[in-house]
Amino acid sequence: PLYPLLLLYTDNNISFDVPDVNPACTSHFPVQLWTWPKPNNMISFSTPDEVKAAADAPGAIILDVRTKEELEEEQLTLRKFHHACCHLDDCSELMAKAEELMPDKNAPVIVFCGSGRRAAKAKEMLEQKGYTKVTNAGGLKDLTYL
Repeated sequence: PLYPLLLLYTDNNISFDVPDVNPACTSHFPVQLWTWPKPNNMISFSTPDEVKAAADAPGAIILDVRTKEELEEEQLTLRKFHHACCHLDDCSELMAKAEELMPDKNAPVIVFCGSGRRAAKAKEMLEQKGYTKVTNAGGLKDLTYL
């Protein structure tokens, strides 16, 4: 028989309590609970509340890392933003422009792209360069709340 499987991703060394399950439910449909370390390549996004808080902070910079072609098709219109392209395999434009666009490495930087994957790469690269408050806001279509 097939049983429901609940798979939880956890960071290393985090424990949690599983709530009690009604035995009547498990007699017909036993549930297996497995935990698994979060994969290294899993993209993490900030919540809308975290993005809004970062964007509203003094000195915050919103950074679009999409291509120029994507930028010509659609732009963030509700807030001022900066642009520096970052691909999954090449963030050289972002690295070359970073200190000019974002001189304060302690200012909040909110990064977005088309879906969030390139923003995750840009976040990683900026953090390696010493930026301390970088937020992955996901894709442009996710930013309707800004």
